Amino acid sequence: MAIQLLLVPLRAVGMARLASKMRGDPKTTGNIQLGVKTNSKQIQKKLSSFQKVLPRIIDKGVKQAGFQLLDIIRTKTAKGIDIRGRKFAPYSSGYLKKLNREGKKTAVDLFYTGRMLGSLSPSSTVKKTGKHKVSLAFTNAEMRQRALYNQVLNDPKREFFGFNKKTEKIINRSFNRFVQKELRKFKIWV
Repeated sequence: MAIQLLLVPLRAVGMARLASKMRGDPKTTGNIQLGVKTNSKQIQKKLSSFQKVLPRIIDKGVKQAGFQLLDIIRTKTAKGIDIRGRKFAPYSSGYLKKLNREGKKTAVDLFYTGRMLGSLSPSSTVKKTGKHKVSLAFTNAEMRQRALYNQVLNDPKREFFGFNKKTEKIINRSFNRFVQKELRKFKIWV
C-alpha cells in the first residue's frame, strides 16, 4: 500500500503553531498526534464465522456434483454412449429379434424396462458418505446386479456407470463456480 504525502510550503504559519492547532491544544507545541482506526475486530469475526460455514458450502457443492454426475450418466446412457464417449457395442442379433417381437426400441441405450436406470433416483442414490464425499449407488439389489452385468460381466461390456477426465473437468468447473458464488454471498470483507 502506498501513502502519498503532500508537502505544502508554510508561509505565515510556523510548524509549532500548526501542530498545536491540529491537536487542539494551544499551549503545547511541537507534538503531532496520529490516531488509527481499524476494522480488525469485524474482520476477525467474519473470518471466524466463515470457517464455520465453509465445510457446509463444500458439502453442498459435493452433493450437487453427485447430482450432476448422475444426470450425465443418465443422459449419456440414453444416447447410447459409454463413459469414454464411444458408442455402446451393438446388441446381439438374438436380442434384437426379441426386442422387435416385443415392440421395444432397438437402439443400444440399456433401457428395457427402465428399472435399472430408474433405480438411480437422485433422492436415494446420491448419499453423503464422509467428510466432503458423496457416492452414487443403485437402490435395488436386482438392478445393481443388472448394472454389474452390463458394466463388467457382459461381453461386450457396456460401461455406463462412471466418468472420464472430460466429465470430471465439467463437474469440477461447476463445483468451483458454485463455491465461488457462495463465497461471494458471504461477503468476507467489510
